[in-house]
This record gives sequence, structure tokens and C-alpha cells, in this order.
Amino acid sequence: MKRNRILLIEDNVILAETIRELLLISGFDNVKTLPNGVEIEKVLNSFEPDLVLMDIKLQDEKDGIIVAKTIRSLKSTPIVFISSFNDKATIDRAKEVNPEAFILKPFSKETLNITIEIILNNHYSKSDRNLEIENQIDNDILYVRDRGWLKKINVYDIDFIKTEGSYTRIITKDKEFTLRSPIKDIISNLPSGIFIRVHKSYIINLKNIDAINSKELIIGNHKIPIGKNHYSELQNHITKINS
Repeated sequence: MKRNRILLIEDNVILAETIRELLLISGFDNVKTLPNGVEIEKVLNSFEPDLVLMDIKLQDEKDGIIVAKTIRSLKSTPIVFISSFNDKATIDRAKEVNPEAFILKPFSKETLNITIEIILNNHYSKSDRNLEIENQIDNDILYVRDRGWLKKINVYDIDFIKTEGSYTRIITKDKEFTLRSPIKDIISNLPSGIFIRVHKSYIINLKNIDAINSKELIIGNHKIPIGKNHYSELQNHITKINS
């Protein structure tokens, strides 16, 4: 999906039109401009911007930072501040909303374009990956995307997880799923204390270990290597489970 919906909030009419033209030249052909954030909630819902680009100093009782706080409470849309002010007080206030970037005026078309392209890529690549794994509230169920379906996996049925390049394989007792999500995104959705990394390429379910030595462990018919840096931690977890 092409991400080109940019919401520009700038109260200087001439500058707003200049920035809009720069965006159009750079290929962002769906740009909506606002002079302030008075109707921000309505516009977020109707326009659904992929990114919000806004000045900090607006001719309104709500400056850009206050508007950004409203956006953060409603959406996860990336926010880029543009401002001619770089004093400590302004920067400290801007940091409160964790903007994806802060562009200091004046700026070039290249700076604007590169900043937006990188943010859109990083933000939505991560979001798209996370769509492959959806964690149910009780933390016992994962839904993984497989051939157009979201399929349910009981996390305790997972024997181990293996990363292979840009792909990750989830191995259960009777099924196998291949995802395009990095292994770190998967482990963050698993209950702590049960799943641990035993090798740079493997995460295992401690409760399903059948045998272990200092170099490898066995789960079912699979032999899984143990990295030197992970053996001590593995021993500690096994002690806790067996105690």
C-alpha cells in the first residue's frame, strides 16, 4: 500500500503552500493542510493521514505540541515537527510526545523527503509485521497469519521457534508455521519465564525439553544447539522449574 496521505498543520499560508508543493514534487500527492488543530480529531478520522507534519508555533491557543498530544491519545500516526525554534524549552516540550522527527526551518526538499520516507518505512514496516502476530488478552493464544488466515496457536503447544534469515518458523507438536516476522517480535508476545533464547537462532519452550547437555537439548525428535552464552541462563531456568 502506498503511504502518501500527509496532514500538514501550518498557520503561515504562504509557507504551507510552499511545503505542500515540495511534498507534491516528492511524490506525496495526497496532502491536506490545516491552519491549526481545532478540528484535529475530525480530520484524523475522515482523512486518516499516514503522517502528520506540523509547525510547533501556531496562531491558536493550542500550539503544535498540544495538538500532538491529542493525536497521540487517538492514533499511532507518526508525527514530525517543523519549527524555527530550537531552544531548550521548546525541545523539552516536544520530547514529551516522542515525535518521530524534528525538522528545523529552513529546510530543503531533500531533507523533508528523506525524513518522511524513512519514517513511513520504519513505522509501517513494523506495523505490517505485527499484523502477522496478534496476541490474545489472556496471553495463552497467538494468532499467526498463514495463507490469508489468522490461525490460533496455544503458546504452550509451541516446542521451539527458529529464525532462518528474514523468516521465522514456529514449531508445535504437530504443525509448523513460517512467518516474515523477526524472532524478537515473536518472543515479545510470549509469556516470560517459559520461553527463553538458547541460541541466536532458537527460542525454546522450557516445559517441553526432554533432555539436555552442555551443547544441545532435545525436544521431541528435534536436537537444538545451545549457544555458549546461553547455557548458564538455561541452567538457572531449569533449576527454577525443577525446584
